[in-house]
Amino acid sequence: MEPKRRLPLVPGGASAAAAEPDRPPWQWVGFGALAIFVVWLPLSWGATVLVLRLGGLDGSPVARAGVFALGLAVAATAGGYLVGRWGASGVGVRHAALAGLTTGLVATMGAWGAAGFSLGALATVVVAVPPATVGGWLGRRRRARGP
Repeated sequence: MEPKRRLPLVPGGASAAAAEPDRPPWQWVGFGALAIFVVWLPLSWGATVLVLRLGGLDGSPVARAGVFALGLAVAATAGGYLVGRWGASGVGVRHAALAGLTTGLVATMGAWGAAGFSLGALATVVVAVPPATVGGWLGRRRRARGP
């Protein structure tokens, strides 16, 4: 009788790492942008609930925008950290910043499609890129230190 063949559940050591090629850097930009949107969505919902519970923050558009911008900044930092920490070799801060830029541009295009052209929609780019860059830097630092 032939013994059972068992498939490895966890790839083993250096041989598995050598067998699997690194992803191209542009894919990490997409992963980072997707991560930013995934984190930003519940934070945006929470900001909406907060603004409604506080009575619209007394009608101050700057205060309302600040609450939403804070959620985007936190999400961009998280997405940048993902790219910097777990990105393939050669992927780092620049790709994290590009993920933030991609997120900002997609959000701007969505706002323009929904409400028409306005320069205020470009604020998402200004808010997303610096925190994503910082997140990428923090992720690279963490990767350099090891687990």
